[in-house]
Amino acid sequence: MKMKRHIHIILFAVGAMLAASCGKSEVHINVSDDQLEGLWQKNDTQEYWRYVVDGHTGVTWDLAEDITEEESNLTFTWSVNGDVLRHIFTGAQNNQAIPKVYTVKEISSTAMTWTDEYGITHKFTKAE
Repeated sequence: MKMKRHIHIILFAVGAMLAASCGKSEVHINVSDDQLEGLWQKNDTQEYWRYVVDGHTGVTWDLAEDITEEESNLTFTWSVNGDVLRHIFTGAQNNQAIPKVYTVKEISSTAMTWTDEYGITHKFTKAE
């Protein structure tokens, strides 16, 4: 009976170690204003996002919907803290402020990936 108990304890311990080792470790990055500045195109779309450091303002538009940067009313202010990118949109839904929060997973001079609050990953390429 003792042998069975020892085997169960060992199996439980091994299972716990395996479960702990399979968990994803979150890697957090520090994103700077300068890394975000400029024009970004969402991969495989005609959707664009422009970030302006001076004033932390931005605009987004979609050429597939026949909307240009100049015509877009989807303007926003933005801030970044570590890997958390916050947008406050002012041009949608009767000019009510609409906050959105994204987690930047990676950023370079040519590519950016973020995850939105629903866990959906979005990839961008620097367009300038």
